[in-house]
Amino acid sequence: MSPWSLLPLCGALLFTGCAHQPAEPPPEPAAGSEQTDSTPLPPGYDSETLSDLLVAEVAAQRQALGVTLGYYGQAANTTGDPTVIRQAAQLASYLEDHQQALALSEQWLEQDPGNEEALQLAILSEIRLGNTDAATRYLDTLIGSHGQESLGRMVSQARGLDAQGNLQLVKALAQLTEQYPDQAPLWYARAVWNEHEGELQAALDADERAIKLMPRHEDALLLKAQLLFEMGETRDALRHMKKVVKKYPEARRPRITYVRLLLATGNIGDAEKQLAILSEQNPNDLDLKFSLALLALEAGATDTAIDQLDALLAENYRPNEIHLYLGQAAEQQADLDLAIDHYLKVDGPQGMRSRVQAARLMVRQGNPAQAHALISSLRRSHPELSTSLAITEAEIISSHGNQQGALALLDNALQDDPDNTELLYSRATQAEKAGDLEKMESDLRRILALEPDDASALNALGYTLANHNLRLDEALEYVSRALALRPEDPAILDSMGWVLYRRGDLKGARDYLRRAYEKFPDPEVAAHYGEVLWVLGAQGQAREVWRDALDSNPDAPHIRETMDRLGAKL
Repeated sequence: MSPWSLLPLCGALLFTGCAHQPAEPPPEPAAGSEQTDSTPLPPGYDSETLSDLLVAEVAAQRQALGVTLGYYGQAANTTGDPTVIRQAAQLASYLEDHQQALALSEQWLEQDPGNEEALQLAILSEIRLGNTDAATRYLDTLIGSHGQESLGRMVSQARGLDAQGNLQLVKALAQLTEQYPDQAPLWYARAVWNEHEGELQAALDADERAIKLMPRHEDALLLKAQLLFEMGETRDALRHMKKVVKKYPEARRPRITYVRLLLATGNIGDAEKQLAILSEQNPNDLDLKFSLALLALEAGATDTAIDQLDALLAENYRPNEIHLYLGQAAEQQADLDLAIDHYLKVDGPQGMRSRVQAARLMVRQGNPAQAHALISSLRRSHPELSTSLAITEAEIISSHGNQQGALALLDNALQDDPDNTELLYSRATQAEKAGDLEKMESDLRRILALEPDDASALNALGYTLANHNLRLDEALEYVSRALALRPEDPAILDSMGWVLYRRGDLKGARDYLRRAYEKFPDPEVAAHYGEVLWVLGAQGQAREVWRDALDSNPDAPHIRETMDRLGAKL
């Protein structure tokens, strides 16, 4: 791995490309309850209880939730007030104090024996505590009092928890199918758990059992399509979702799932038809239209995405984001002039990166002077980002083969700020690309004079010397110092392996390169590791390393060059 490849520059995230994942429609707000004349007045607490509740509220405002729980728990015991008990129980569950959550939910049930929320909390607490038998007793009460639908709501609640809590609860609920074989939500939970475990056929069987017991179980119907798709049964998945959409034409989630599946399988025309139906069914839901437009854009249905985005822009809906994505769409269609026009219209948080992307496209068009004028104006407007912008412009110019232009730009920037280590490092990078090793070494040594423990500069200098077979003892010293500063950095591990290889220590090189490859299987690391294995005689293992890297990076030049030089064939 080249030491230049993984090193962050200030503002690097700001200036990367403009790709985004499609946004999901925001959840609809829950309806609030309004206080009426029939709402009971708060009970008359004594002064001590009022003091406890006041301390609890102050602690909550300061995010000292453990303190809040202590005072709420005490108030719950002394008052028996269901409102206080409820708040304390919910907080205990949130803080994962399952024993106290269980005790409070039991206290809550003494006040209100059939309360659905209290029963759910008791069940989930018992499950978290590993008391499955006790959980089933509460489950009987829940189903008896509130029906099968309440069980479905609890499974959905379990899926909405944090990842670890989700798995624990879904697993426990899945295990209850033997005691409750006629409960569809539990079979659905079992399907979810089987899928997590990679047991797709078992998951499909459990999911179909849930659908048989509850034919309108929407989550189970959608999961079936997902499972079929994961199993490679794309035709069956599409056929299933087509039937679901036909049976429930007004249901939104199934149609959105069908659209995703159609796009994922390349059925763009059919997806566009479903998108049109969704738009007609939800004419005022602009959030949904925006999400669907981004979904289409990501899947390559660019014309459809543009139509949707243009319609949203006409509504003045989130214009900055719309211009951003219209710029991406224009890029997909290779209309760089239109893309630049859209990017330059983006303001707000995305304005800077959009203008930088416009500069990239100007250089791609062969207009570096126009790009330079744009970035120069950005540097004047945002002096705090001047260094990042100069480095970014140099990288843009260099990426189009103009290393000398990149060096000249960095020379100018360093005239105003000669000890800027980020600029020095960037110029060293460009000098190495241009083959000017003297300039590269001079800049890296200047960084080390300013910051002797700069691991990145030490690593870059040592690696470059070794890569050119120069002053290998000195190269080893630099990389050793870098490794002492960052012992688990895969770039430095790779450099150490490469220095040792150049010095003839093949086994030592293999060990370091294996560690680097395990941490970061980058094509350049794979090239180095494979070369050392090949020279050691482990040619089958070398081919395996190269083959794995080429599977994800078919055109990896480092691997191709290494194989050609060694006369190796896959």
